[in-house]
Amino acid sequence: MKIDIGALATRHGLDLAGVASPILEPQTKDEFLRWLKSKKGPQMKYLERRVEERLNPLTYFPRVKSILCFGLNYFQGWAQGKVKLSNYSWTADYHQTLKSKLLSVKDELGQKYSSEEFRVCVDTSPVLEKYWATQSGIGWQGKNTLVINQKLGSQIFLGEILTSLEASCFKTSPKVSDHCGTCRRCIEFCPTKALEAYSLDASKCISYWTLEHRGEFTSETPAFENWVAGCDVCQEVCPWNQKLIPLENLTVELSQLSKEDLNDENWLQRIESKAVSYVAPESWSRNLNWISKN
Repeated sequence: MKIDIGALATRHGLDLAGVASPILEPQTKDEFLRWLKSKKGPQMKYLERRVEERLNPLTYFPRVKSILCFGLNYFQGWAQGKVKLSNYSWTADYHQTLKSKLLSVKDELGQKYSSEEFRVCVDTSPVLEKYWATQSGIGWQGKNTLVINQKLGSQIFLGEILTSLEASCFKTSPKVSDHCGTCRRCIEFCPTKALEAYSLDASKCISYWTLEHRGEFTSETPAFENWVAGCDVCQEVCPWNQKLIPLENLTVELSQLSKEDLNDENWLQRIESKAVSYVAPESWSRNLNWISKN
């Protein structure tokens, strides 16, 4: 009997699941290498360090025969404060939350298939997670470059388990066709014109400048409007996110921020368990000052 990966995901608190073959299409390899050369952020050189592993899962995990892909809904609403923090970071650090659930899935599979191997991956691993998610049927990669699911929109964290189990061991889903159609809202509303259809120029993206860039800003740094860390504009305007219902029983205190919050001596303590806790203290001050200037 084939493994029902959807039921497996549900048992461990995950919302979406699918299975992909570990063979990357040549076109995707070429597109990724072109993006690395011309459109990654100036300080995102870490993406170049393990390119071979990203483009060939067999290099990263030699026994891999299938990639199990999972999605976790994180929608809690949209930021409404005078300064805004991207909503993916409002609750506990998703790296830990998602990894814990994936390890739980791994443990169940490992007990049943003790001779097989499994490797859990979140977005710190050298894995092209958006590509594998689309290959597995979780969704399609939209014009805003994010994976979009017809039910949960683009408000999903992605994670993978690379395994020596054959894809034929699982009930699989077909790839989802592109449902962006003629819509260009994400492109038209991007505050810094960082988006073309299906392509992001990270050097123009507010999320890059507020989260990834180290040191002082330059003449190329765009105005952030009121985003102090990350940016959700391309997701806020996406029609597939318009009817999402916020998750229940979650704290959304970071949805209503002011400049006074970030200047408070307790700010770093408030975010120490969040996904943005890695942002240096001086970067918070820098970002806030940039908002004030622009």
